[in-house]
Amino acid sequence: MIACFSRPVNVVCWKRAICLEFMEKADVLEYYDQTVNSPNGSFYIPAVLRVPHLLQVVRRRRIKSNLSRKNILYRDSYTCQYCSSRENLTIDHVLPAARGGEWKWENLVAACAKCNSKKGQKTLEETNMKLIKVPKVPKDFDILAIPLTSAAIKMLTVRKGTPEEWRQYLARPSSDS
Repeated sequence: MIACFSRPVNVVCWKRAICLEFMEKADVLEYYDQTVNSPNGSFYIPAVLRVPHLLQVVRRRRIKSNLSRKNILYRDSYTCQYCSSRENLTIDHVLPAARGGEWKWENLVAACAKCNSKKGQKTLEETNMKLIKVPKVPKDFDILAIPLTSAAIKMLTVRKGTPEEWRQYLARPSSDS
């Protein structure tokens, strides 16, 4: 795990962790009990690294606040706000335009064609449909999340949970996740 102070930001494989340690790009806070052998000796595998220059890893991105179909889809993570589908996306007026619904951030959501058709010119109450999240004007800034690599996901799956060495660095330590 790579952390900045006590905030975890990513998971890397043991080879990358050792490289970061030897290149002095990260400080090792915890080691696993396991070692790896090389022609130059045996080394403990880093479990938790602290990256002093986190700004190189996480960047902020300005979100364009102009209201457009593209930005509504982006805000809603290209996901239907009624059924979570990611296919055949359209834009739906929560309060239909025919009933006075405006082209505003708070009244527009991404919707798949099937849900948009089902809802039609009706209100949520009339169709008994619910939104996954309430539509809002996006914040000016969004922090880019660093996705876990497939190797990290595989490692966590194989270990069946969070390694003990990570627990004190996580916000909510738990015994099985």
